[in-house]
Amino acid sequence: MESGRASMLRESPTRRVDALRERIVREGRDVILLSTGQPGIPPPRWLREATARILLEDSMAPYAYTPSRGFQRLRELIVEDLRELGGPEVSPDQVVVTAGGQDAMYATLAAVLPEGGEVLLFDPTYFGYEPLVLHFGGRVKWVPVRLEDGFQPDPDRVLEAVERGKTVAMVVVTPDNPTGRTLSRDAAKALAEIAVDYDLWIISDEAYKTLIYEGEHVWLYSLAPENVVSVNTFSKDPGIPGWRLGYVYGPEWLVRRVHLIHESMVYCPPNIAQRMIAEYLSRRRERMEFIEWIRQQYITRRDALLEEVARSLPEARLAKPQGGMFAFVDLTPYLEGSGVDGERFAELLLTREGVAAIPGKFFGRSYPNALRLSFTTETPERIREGVRRIARLAEAVRAGEAR
Repeated sequence: MESGRASMLRESPTRRVDALRERIVREGRDVILLSTGQPGIPPPRWLREATARILLEDSMAPYAYTPSRGFQRLRELIVEDLRELGGPEVSPDQVVVTAGGQDAMYATLAAVLPEGGEVLLFDPTYFGYEPLVLHFGGRVKWVPVRLEDGFQPDPDRVLEAVERGKTVAMVVVTPDNPTGRTLSRDAAKALAEIAVDYDLWIISDEAYKTLIYEGEHVWLYSLAPENVVSVNTFSKDPGIPGWRLGYVYGPEWLVRRVHLIHESMVYCPPNIAQRMIAEYLSRRRERMEFIEWIRQQYITRRDALLEEVARSLPEARLAKPQGGMFAFVDLTPYLEGSGVDGERFAELLLTREGVAAIPGKFFGRSYPNALRLSFTTETPERIREGVRRIARLAEAVRAGEAR
């Protein structure tokens, strides 16, 4: 018999695009990759060399099971890193190391969400949360955020959506995926006050907290430590998405619950990835130099995308990404009335123009004609070319020449 809960899960849109892209690449065609949420620059060479030395040791240590909460030394380094980044004061007992951000998300939602509990998701937001909420027997309530407001949450809309006794959590991604918005301090304070007043959780997704180009990262945990649990990943900084390492921090009693769920799924986080990240976090000066270099590389790529959108897609709407890896580009002026929505456009874009992008409809309900465009994987030149191909297809759709 089929599990009803399992049927709530769906294939990641990025996985779906990747499968189609791989087929096209096997046919010998080049694809410009504007779809993926992974870095285009490997970890620093000194870190890779240190990791190679670990693997060359004649020892089983790098291959053995690890404590399910993660190495004690790594959890201590994470605590120090949070402090040095200007974040909250927590103890190693408030941290559990996970097998990537997805494991962190899954275990955290499983820990906080009762049957029938309601979770507020901002529209748009990362597509991974809705299917998990439904999988755990929860309900999603969408709270729209407006492009015209820089995608900042409106506290009044949040208050309208919250129902005492029904709403158990809200998910806040900052910097945001897909919009690149960093949460303002005023909005963060308002959301923290709502969480305290209504006794609900804020699940703070901080995957991109070190990749901020303008402004600052606001630490929601510092504003409401009894109501915030934070999910994190090392997939973006230093950039080891395939090695699956992340962590959760929050109130100690909740982290113990997260730990048990995480242990039941993956038993323990990856050994060599933990050793690599322990080396990375322990070399503070080199780490911060690498982050600053990466930031400058990504600013250059982001600006190339923004400049080309302004030049080639002048009617497109977007808010300048302040952090993260993505721009969220609304193509409604080109697609409206054409019979082609963002999902169909993305399919045509990949098959006809050789550009991979993710449709905006997967991130919510409000922007069916948008595309999420990554600016971290390709070079500035290929990003510009990708945008020019998007513009070429958009004009063909508007002229009725592509369906």
